[in-house]
Amino acid sequence: MSEAEKKSTQRVPVLSKNLRLFGDGTEGVLLGTVCKNCGEYFFGSLSFCLNCTSSEVETVELSKQGILRTFTIIWVPPPGWQEPIPYTLGAIELPEGPEVVSEVVDCPEEALKIGMPMELTLRVGGKDKEDNEIVVYKWKPTSG
Repeated sequence: MSEAEKKSTQRVPVLSKNLRLFGDGTEGVLLGTVCKNCGEYFFGSLSFCLNCTSSEVETVELSKQGILRTFTIIWVPPPGWQEPIPYTLGAIELPEGPEVVSEVVDCPEEALKIGMPMELTLRVGGKDKEDNEIVVYKWKPTSG
């Protein structure tokens, strides 16, 4: 790969309405919506509040830490899955309230415990048509 090709390759979020990347794409934050009327938080971008139906909502950055509320082991992956199977899918409750479901990594199944602290981690999940690296969000046990 030439130097020009290396420089043209970028990291892009899997869904820009759910994930904002910083700098070279190795750091990022999950995005959510908060209702200015009732104060309810949601994961992802919404045009109105699902709690009170107010259209007075704004995009906010969500916490990078949460608590494992539940998990399951996936033996039959969705079409296009390129990672090893089985894999763990976890629902992580953020301090703001919403749950974010994504793969749990860096933790064997037998070590997972409901209520354990988790933190956001970003990984490259593939490439797009322009050869950009697609960054996906996952969860791992909190270190320390």
